[in-house]
Amino acid sequence: MLPLTIALAWALAVLMHWWPRLPAASRLRLSVATSAAGIAFLVAAVQAEGRRESALTSVVLVGPTTLTATASASASLYYYVLTAVCLLLGFAGLAFGETLGGWLASRSLVSSVAVAWLVTAVRFLLEKSAAPALLVQAIGVTWLAPVAGACIATCSTPERPGGKPLLRALLSYAYLVRGFVALVAVVATRFGLGSHYDVSGLTFVPVSLTGDAYSFVPGTWRQTLWLILVPQLLVWPVFTVVAGMAGAAFARLLPASAGRAARPTIGEADATPVPGRD
Repeated sequence: MLPLTIALAWALAVLMHWWPRLPAASRLRLSVATSAAGIAFLVAAVQAEGRRESALTSVVLVGPTTLTATASASASLYYYVLTAVCLLLGFAGLAFGETLGGWLASRSLVSSVAVAWLVTAVRFLLEKSAAPALLVQAIGVTWLAPVAGACIATCSTPERPGGKPLLRALLSYAYLVRGFVALVAVVATRFGLGSHYDVSGLTFVPVSLTGDAYSFVPGTWRQTLWLILVPQLLVWPVFTVVAGMAGAAFARLLPASAGRAARPTIGEADATPVPGRD
C-alpha cells in the first residue's frame, strides 16, 4: 500500500495546483475521489496494530545526512493523519468548490503557495506520527518547485511571457514557501518538537567540500542562523526559482488552450468571466 500512497500523494499535490482551473464537474469528481481515499486510509488505520518507529534525519547542504531522533507512535496514527487531510480537502472541495475555485482560478501564486504550506504541515505531522521514511521523504516542497513554475506560467497572459513578471512571481513563491519552512524549523528547533525540521540535534556538522567541521550548542541562535535561516532564505530560494523556470519552460512547450487566452496576468484578479470556464 505504501507505493500507492506515495503515488496518490504526488498526484494530489500536482492536481491541487490546477484544481481551481478545472471544470466544475472535474472538481466535484476529484473531491469525491479524495474523500474516498480518506475513507480507505481510515479503514487501514482501524486494521493497523502495534507501534511503529521511524528514524528522523536532518541534512545540511554542505554536510551528510545525520540521524537526530527516532519517532515512535501507534501504527495507525499516520493513517489517521492521511485520513484527516483527505477528508478535509474533499469536504472543502464539495462545500466551497465553486466559491474557492472561482477566487483561486486567476491567483495561481496563491494556490501554489497554499499547496506548499499544506505539504509542509502534512510532512511535519507524518514525521511526528512515525510514518514510513519513504513516504515522509516523498512529501516535500522541493519537488513542487517545477510544478509551481508550470502552474504560474500557464496562468499568465496568452503570450505567456517570461522575463520579469514570471521571475517576480517565482521569487515571491520561493520566499513565501521557504520562509514558512524556516518558520516551522525555527519553532521546531527552539521547542524541541522533533521531525527533520528540528535541527537542535545537529551539534557537529562536517563540511564535505573543505574537510572542516563546525560545532553548535543545541537550540542557540547561532545554530538556527547557519542551519536554518541561511539555507532556507539564501540557498533554497535560488534552487526554487531555477527549478520553477525549468517547469515554466516545459509548460511553454505544450500547446496553449483556448481558455488560457483570456486569462489575466499574474497576480491580477479575474473580474470578467472567461469563456469556456466552468
